[in-house]
Amino acid sequence: MSYVNGHTIVVRTFGWVQDPGKFENLKRVVGTFYYGSAIHNELINTIIPTLVEERDGRDRFIVELNKQPLNLKYEDLVGTSFYPRASARCNGIIQAVLPGQKRPFQGDWPANNFVRWAHALGFISYDYLTDTFAITSLGESYVESADGSAEEEEVLTKALLSYPPVMRMLNLLSDGSHMTKFELGKQLGFVGEDGFTTLPQNILLESLSRLTDSKQKNEMKTDWDGSADKYARMICSWLISLGWVVREAKEFNVNGSIESIGQAYKITSKGLEVRRRGLGTNIAERIIKNVYWELFAPKCTDKVYVRTRRSYILKIIEASQGIIRAERIKELLLQRYGLDVSVETIKDDVVGFINIGLNIEITDRGYKFKDSITDFIVPELTVQETKVSDVLLYKEQCREKLHNIPHEYLSLIDLAFDSNQNRLFEMQTIDLFVNECQFSGVHLGGGRKPDGIIYREQEQHGVIIDTKAYSKGYSLPISQADEMTRYIRDNQTRSDSINPTRWWDSFPESIDSFNFAFISSVFKGNIGATLQRIALDTGVKGAAINVMNMLVVAEKLKAGEMSHTDFYNLLDTNAELNVV
Repeated sequence: MSYVNGHTIVVRTFGWVQDPGKFENLKRVVGTFYYGSAIHNELINTIIPTLVEERDGRDRFIVELNKQPLNLKYEDLVGTSFYPRASARCNGIIQAVLPGQKRPFQGDWPANNFVRWAHALGFISYDYLTDTFAITSLGESYVESADGSAEEEEVLTKALLSYPPVMRMLNLLSDGSHMTKFELGKQLGFVGEDGFTTLPQNILLESLSRLTDSKQKNEMKTDWDGSADKYARMICSWLISLGWVVREAKEFNVNGSIESIGQAYKITSKGLEVRRRGLGTNIAERIIKNVYWELFAPKCTDKVYVRTRRSYILKIIEASQGIIRAERIKELLLQRYGLDVSVETIKDDVVGFINIGLNIEITDRGYKFKDSITDFIVPELTVQETKVSDVLLYKEQCREKLHNIPHEYLSLIDLAFDSNQNRLFEMQTIDLFVNECQFSGVHLGGGRKPDGIIYREQEQHGVIIDTKAYSKGYSLPISQADEMTRYIRDNQTRSDSINPTRWWDSFPESIDSFNFAFISSVFKGNIGATLQRIALDTGVKGAAINVMNMLVVAEKLKAGEMSHTDFYNLLDTNAELNVV
């Protein structure tokens, strides 16, 4: 393993790709880095002079493209964004390589994704110290291969099999399973983390079954997904183009109606064949996997620390002779790197390595590394970077407490502190209560409706839920307390002339007692007084629950340490819950 000083590098996001499409476009991008290729010459002689103005780097780009060896800076490749978008100019080399939908060039985001894609498949390499990219021998072979030839297919096969998440997709589908992007995404990457979020499929299907508008249904099925779901969909699109996977809609019976998810996949005989090649029967036959520091955490709180911690864990497992236990890994992390990491965290990280496509065998005696990976750069942590945020501390504290609740639900902590993830936070909250705590429930959301409800017909009791994702804590302003008051009164009056959405119909008629609950990251201010005000106005009591307490409540419910009646009694307090 190689190391660089963390102070000298720019932290990029490599390894995971969401948006690029066709391999023929990727080939043009890779050709940019190959001195003398057709696209390289075209960029110098025609495209750059035509599309790029002098103020946006035209002359500099041409000078850089004429250098040998060819090493191109990230900022020159990707460029920058413009606002408003209509005023955008071409200011990146990769922007100029491919036309956009409405302009003769791409924006900075598609350009960035193409660079990440070429890097992920090993066609270009990255120099951390100079922030530049250069073509690899595999990339040269790709550019030199004739379009549609057997040589091109062989290069693409090697490239894809060296990318661990491709192997993960093939492994998940290898038993003949028919899986949606949500089912694949749920098992892809490091669970319980913001960078690998997944939409709970059962909650989505329940929501779909309650919609009558076909346009809304289609939008929900195509546009609603988490980051891991997007990665799964993207990877499967590559595999479809090579004939390794086919796309086939999958149907579900939900409340007596048939709902389908179009983005669902099956492996082909060709896919099974290349998977066997990717696994390798012995070390000599194995395809070496491209592994990057960035692959271990695309987006999460303290991602530099998390990436580095996982890099060290993987290196220890790889270097071990035979089998190594999590407890021994913990000792070596402290001895070699000064990192005090819990055994539970190590166990979750190892499962994450498997979920990104690395071949690690878990036995009763420990872990055995059965793969071959490239050496990869690990930035050395500064003293400051070893100090983790409160969000990560919350996750680590919760991880130790969750023995019955799957650790994938730790992602709720990330979501609760991210105001851009409100929908996922809503849906995964309902998912937690429904799938783990023996409640029935519905995700609602939208205008004039609460975010969701849960209920149990056994106790004839329901709860109206409002989730709030806030990075710095939630103070429950009067305006939003008034919203909850309106929801409660809507449920009491049940008049479609007052609220035509009739969201309360999601409660069975047998449910005749109710509570309300606000769920957020952390609460601040005089929450109790506001909760008491709602209760006095409506006659319905409620509580505030921070995300850590919600997870511990779920753990206690599932473990049988708390009854559902106990839970309702906690909601009767008009206060913030504290069971941690």
